[in-house]
Amino acid sequence: TVHQLLTNKTLRAPAALSEVTSKCGSTEACLQIVDAFFESQPRTATPAGMVQTYGAAPPSGGGPCGALCELRATCLSEKCRYDPYDNAVVAIYLSRRGKLDDAQRILDALTFLLYPGGQRQLELLYAAYHVDGSVEDYRLDTGNNAWVGMAFAHYAAASGKACYAAIAREIMGSISGQTECKDGLGGFMGRMPRGVGRYRATEHNIDMYALGRMLGNAEVQETAHRFVSQMYGANPEHPTVYATGTEGSVECDTTVGRDVAIAADAQFWNMLAQADDDLNRKRASMEYALRDLDAGGMIDTDKDILGDGSTLKGILFSHKGHGAQWENTAAVVMAVGMYDAIYGERADFKEAGDEMESSLRYLLGEYGTVLASVNGGNYEAWRRGMIDTPFPGGSDTGLGWTYLRYPHSAATAWTGLVLLQVNPFAPPPTP
Repeated sequence: TVHQLLTNKTLRAPAALSEVTSKCGSTEACLQIVDAFFESQPRTATPAGMVQTYGAAPPSGGGPCGALCELRATCLSEKCRYDPYDNAVVAIYLSRRGKLDDAQRILDALTFLLYPGGQRQLELLYAAYHVDGSVEDYRLDTGNNAWVGMAFAHYAAASGKACYAAIAREIMGSISGQTECKDGLGGFMGRMPRGVGRYRATEHNIDMYALGRMLGNAEVQETAHRFVSQMYGANPEHPTVYATGTEGSVECDTTVGRDVAIAADAQFWNMLAQADDDLNRKRASMEYALRDLDAGGMIDTDKDILGDGSTLKGILFSHKGHGAQWENTAAVVMAVGMYDAIYGERADFKEAGDEMESSLRYLLGEYGTVLASVNGGNYEAWRRGMIDTPFPGGSDTGLGWTYLRYPHSAATAWTGLVLLQVNPFAPPPTP
C-alpha cells in the first residue's frame, strides 16, 4: 500500500556496481565518503556544531577562463554561510546513519539559535548564519524551518529523546501560527513574519505536510494537502504538473502566475511526501519532468570538463534552468524508486534513475563530496547570461540564482540518504 511505501523500507535496488561509473565502489564505501566529508567540514564556533553549507572549491576551481571563472578558495562567499536547511538534511542523514552524537551536535547548535540566550520563547531560524552565529541571510522561510522540525523529529525517533520531538512541535506550531491561510486554497505562506511573505509555495507546503504527518497533526496535514493538491494544473501553461506556488501581492494570495518556472522539487518532493494522494496527478507530473530536455522535460546532461570528462545525467532545478542541480537529482533517484513501487517498474524512468545515481556516485568518488554543480564559471559569468559557453556560471535555477561548482552539504546529505534508502519525508521508525 502507499502507506507502507511511506515507511522507510527499501524503495529501489541500488544501481548495479558494474553500471556505476564512480570510484566509490560499494555502497558502504560511498557512505564512508559522505561520513568523511561531514567530519571534515568547518563548523560554527558559536553556537558550536553547525556544518558549513559549501566547502572549499575543488582544485580545478571554476575553470581556466580568467576573471569569469575565479572562485573563492574557501567557500562560496566572503563570510562562509551555515544554512539551517542544509544542516537539517545533514542531521537527518546522521540520525539515520546511526551517528547520533554527530546529529545531536548539529541540533543542539540549532537549539541555541531557536532559543537565544536560553530564553523559553522559540524564535524561528533565519535562512543562514556566519561562523560566529551572526545572521548572514535574514529571510525567515517556512520550508527551511519545517525541515529543521523534520530533523528534530527524525533524531527524536532514532535516539528516543522526547525533548527533541517537543522542539519539533514548537517549530510547527510557530510556523502554523504565523503563516496559515484559512481560505479555500489552504496551506501556509512562504515567509515570516505574517504580512512579509504573502505568497504560498508548493514546496513549503510539502515540507509542512511531512512535518505534520511525522508529529501526528491532522490539521497541518489537511491544510497543506489542500493547497498542494490544488496546485496541480493551476498553471494553465503546464496543466500536468504542480505549479510552483502563488504570487504575493496580497496576504494569502491566490493568483498563480502563467510564466513562473516549474520547480523540480514541487514534483519529486510531493512524490516522496505524498502531500497530494492522487496517484494519477503524481504520475503525470513525473512523466512531464522525466523527459530529456530536447523532449520538453527536465533531464539534463552535463560533462565534467573540469574533472575527468565524464558525462553525467541529472535534473534541472526548474524547467527554465540550465545545468543539473545535484541536490534535486538525489531526490529524483529516490522518487523514481517510489514510483516503481507504486506503479511498477517503467524502463525509461529506471534508466534515468540509475544513470542519475551513477552520476552521484561518480561525484562522491571524484571529489569526496557531491558538488552543487559540475559547471564552471562564477557569479559574474552567470549574471552575464553565458549559458552557451563552456563555463556558464554553475547551474542556473531559472528562478533568479545559480549553484556554483562547490562541495554542497545538502547535495551530499541527500546522496547519503539515497545510499541509505531513507525517505526523509516519511515518518521515521522508532527504536
